[in-house]
Amino acid sequence: MTDDAFYDPQRPRLCKATVTYHNDLQFQDRLSYIDKRYDHLRRLTQTLKKKINDLEDIMRQDNDEENMEQIKRLIEEIKREKQLMRDEAHIIRGELSQAMYNEDLRKRLTGEYREEQEELERRRQSTSQGEDDVYTPSSSDDHTYRETSF
Repeated sequence: MTDDAFYDPQRPRLCKATVTYHNDLQFQDRLSYIDKRYDHLRRLTQTLKKKINDLEDIMRQDNDEENMEQIKRLIEEIKREKQLMRDEAHIIRGELSQAMYNEDLRKRLTGEYREEQEELERRRQSTSQGEDDVYTPSSSDDHTYRETSF
């Protein structure tokens, strides 16, 4: 374990199961939170579309003084909605980035990342050596079929 970039002899050792369990929960909780924020962003988008449609309807009418006030008010509301949507998207992006960073860190601490990399390397080596899975049906008449992925 001394070749691990995160190894520190001064740091107390963590139980792999504890790190995995708690961080899996944190990751799932953060994803649930991001999903709720995304739903909120979707609702803001629908509200913005309605306001834009209202603005278009008013603009088709006569441009009297009352309509001009409504147009100005709707334009201000649309600007506020757009800023809220930008803020919400920024929050979602930050939360997702933080969740992915924490999940990557958890995988590195528990050794899952190394296991995934070793598995990928084994797959690359097996495909480069021509050891693809060969499919042979039970009623094969000495025909060999190579399994392909799309």
